[in-house]
Amino acid sequence: MNAQPAVLNAVNSGADSLEPLRKVGRELRAGYLNTLPGDWEHEHFAALWAAMEFRLQDGTWGAVLGPFRTTEDNGDLVPRTVKDMAPAFFDTWAAYAPETTHPLARARLHHLLWEARHGTRPIEHLRSAVHSYRTGARTLLTKAEEYQGAPANLPEPGGAATFEVGLARLRAADALVLAHGLAAATQQSERTDIVGEMIALGHAALDWTPPVPDVLTRMTAPLVASKDNWSALHALLERAADEYCGEGRFHYRVEFLEELRRVVRTDDERRDVNEKIHRARMGLADSSTGLRKLLALEDAARHARDSGLTDALNEVRRTQQKIGRDEMPMDTIRTPVSLPPGYLEAASVAIDSAGSMEEALHSIATTPATMSDSATLPSGLLSLPTVYINPNGPVVTRTVESDSTRGDGFLLQQHVVALEVHGLAVEAQLDRVRDRFRPTAEDLTPFLARPQHAVETRMRGLARAFEAFWEGDVDTALSLALPRLEGILRRRLKAADIGVITPGKGETIGQVQQLGSLLDKLDELGFPEPWSLVLRTVLGNAEGQMNLRNNVLHDLVDTPSRHRTALVLQIALAAIFLGEQPPAATAPADSRTRTPLPWNAAADQHLPFPVPDPRAHHFVTQYADMHDVVAGLTVPSGIPQSAATVLHTARELLRHSYFCYEFSTVALLHALIAMEIVLRAKIPDSGTKPLNTLIRQGNESGLLTERQTEFLHEGRKLRNRIAHGQRAHSVMPPHWGAGMLTTSFALISEVWAAQPTPLATTGTDEGTGI
Repeated sequence: MNAQPAVLNAVNSGADSLEPLRKVGRELRAGYLNTLPGDWEHEHFAALWAAMEFRLQDGTWGAVLGPFRTTEDNGDLVPRTVKDMAPAFFDTWAAYAPETTHPLARARLHHLLWEARHGTRPIEHLRSAVHSYRTGARTLLTKAEEYQGAPANLPEPGGAATFEVGLARLRAADALVLAHGLAAATQQSERTDIVGEMIALGHAALDWTPPVPDVLTRMTAPLVASKDNWSALHALLERAADEYCGEGRFHYRVEFLEELRRVVRTDDERRDVNEKIHRARMGLADSSTGLRKLLALEDAARHARDSGLTDALNEVRRTQQKIGRDEMPMDTIRTPVSLPPGYLEAASVAIDSAGSMEEALHSIATTPATMSDSATLPSGLLSLPTVYINPNGPVVTRTVESDSTRGDGFLLQQHVVALEVHGLAVEAQLDRVRDRFRPTAEDLTPFLARPQHAVETRMRGLARAFEAFWEGDVDTALSLALPRLEGILRRRLKAADIGVITPGKGETIGQVQQLGSLLDKLDELGFPEPWSLVLRTVLGNAEGQMNLRNNVLHDLVDTPSRHRTALVLQIALAAIFLGEQPPAATAPADSRTRTPLPWNAAADQHLPFPVPDPRAHHFVTQYADMHDVVAGLTVPSGIPQSAATVLHTARELLRHSYFCYEFSTVALLHALIAMEIVLRAKIPDSGTKPLNTLIRQGNESGLLTERQTEFLHEGRKLRNRIAHGQRAHSVMPPHWGAGMLTTSFALISEVWAAQPTPLATTGTDEGTGI
């Protein structure tokens, strides 16, 4: 393959001034766009342009490149490795590498050819790359000196000349680092000379005016990695640490001292360096303010602890504890959320339809927020690094790194937003309870203390919490409600024979488990979904949770918002009444003008039309919206007619849960009935075998996958608990019920289409049995 003159001229563009390769890439891109597909020049421009787009990250070459699309274009950027490139690209690179006069472009081509192990002697490409990188570094440094020495370019701090000179020196350091990496990886004899050039450049960098510390840091990091370089590095790192010791330079001093600690030989030298690092970190903290100061002190504390510097660690603690809240100003970022039309009004309907205070509070206790079980991370959404701070220290309690690919954190954020919005509805409902019934603590206590796990002496405090909430004193409301809530959960777990104590062992005393451990055991109580998730999100202190209990009881926040207080009160009601019988319905005196009750009122009034269940208005605004909820529930074709009829019934039950909220659970139970019908049709000799046996037999025969088997067993257990009175009639929000039914419909279709795996047979002889 011959090099094309026009292409070669583009590669060599800027050779005299040693332009950066990204600028060479722009020349090649222009040539590519101005030639026709199929021409040799067009293909050569494409291959060489691709070579200039490669970047070295974490020791691996990769190109951020679409199909001949630069990173400046607006399009999907596709990372590619060298070995992903077409073989014709390698041939093109090999043809142009020895011809180009731009030393860094030549080094790039030979380096990529070495990565691809191209040709019969790839090592020659490596040696040529090393030689070209060194040549490029020397040329850049020479041009930097000439540029700086020219009368028209006398350096001024922050001026263009200073910038250009500093940039050339940085590029020279990068070239030497690449040459060193290649030579060291293959034990080339030039490695020693390259190390010498890097050390010499480091000393020169300390003499420059102004100094360029980044030149030093780029070269010392790879050199420290090899013990062979430590003796040569020792003096350079000592000098660098001494040079960068003033204000504004502490972070460089810390970096050089930490590298120096790796190359010193004795424990005494290492301790001396550790003390210098401590003083440098404290200097960095003293020169910082606000959050930067706190983070600098956190780093200093970790260093002192890991280095065994006890006195230094105490010094950090004393300094850190003196930081006041007024020294860490923070901005509150608010995200406006538009509530659905009539959202709060619909929430109040449930209270208006109640015949008594007891019915109204029970309605609040059994109506959870809608919590999604999945969330798609929007394209391009990035999560920022997050630092959690306990301001009572202040101290950093947790750091969450940035991760643009994680969807679980986004789902947790959606849960919090859902609860914040739901809290507004609960706040409106509690206020409506106050306005309608004017309850006092004396009125509330007997109602709250009805279940056995709600001790009357403790419920007086919870009743007072409701009074404080209605009086506008949310601090008192939370201080009273949160400990009572923890006690209720503990007593419910004990009543369910679930362990809440940790026996002592040796010198460790026995303990009653606290809220965090109690929240971990909520699933064992059998609360209907999504109550366990709601409690953990509101009260838990893990990443993405609201941590309301610790924030209030440990004085971590100012006065909490009223709607969050309403959430805590609702959770307290739920902890008391979930699984308990609802209070007897009592028609209000003016029932003719009020919305009918969710249980017996509609039947009692003998209305000629169905009446919406007020709880449905938390999720939809009208019956027509239910058609969208069930739109995806299509009865699978081909299944037995009896199963199809049952599935049709399940779908219509969910649609009409707008009028009777509990229909959503009945719909799921019907879907399980349909599943059993299909299993009996698919499994030979099913007879009157129980569902548990059918599921096991389906799994063993290969008819059911492990995922399907697990889902069916969970559904069977839920059905049995409800049918045998072991669990209260669960209530599912419409969209959650639709999701469960969608899974059931799909599972039935999959099972009906599946074929059991034939049982394995052995090659025995019928006559001999061998």
